[in-house]
Amino acid sequence: MISSVEARVYAHATENRERVLRALLEVFPPELRGKVIINAETLEGHHGNPIEIFTATLRGSAEVALKYLISRLDDLDRAKLKATLATRVDKGGDLFLRLSKQGAFLGRLQLDESDDVVRVRFSFSGRREEALRAYEVALESTQTSP
Repeated sequence: MISSVEARVYAHATENRERVLRALLEVFPPELRGKVIINAETLEGHHGNPIEIFTATLRGSAEVALKYLISRLDDLDRAKLKATLATRVDKGGDLFLRLSKQGAFLGRLQLDESDDVVRVRFSFSGRREEALRAYEVALESTQTSP
């Protein structure tokens, strides 16, 4: 069972905080955004500049959030996710994704392996094998949005 989803993003001093938060919330279905808990932490960067870390957590309805996220990916990213699924799931069954922060801000969810991303973790209660099957089922049953 997919128990929760957590998304994390970094906001550098040169970035607009509200835009970064908007990109972060884009990961979640609009009808669930009011249930998302957002925490902020400010750290100091390498050159003394402030960096804010925003973490958004949704407990319950995580499977809905996963299907929403998958439906927002284009066909190429869905195929990439399917092909790399086993490498994205850890021993505990958690699924890790990296999405383009700029794409999310613009309303497009895209897999991205760069550093400037929205990091997403879906937590699974159960064994890794069960988790892989649940994620595969979600991938197979979810249609892309137009």
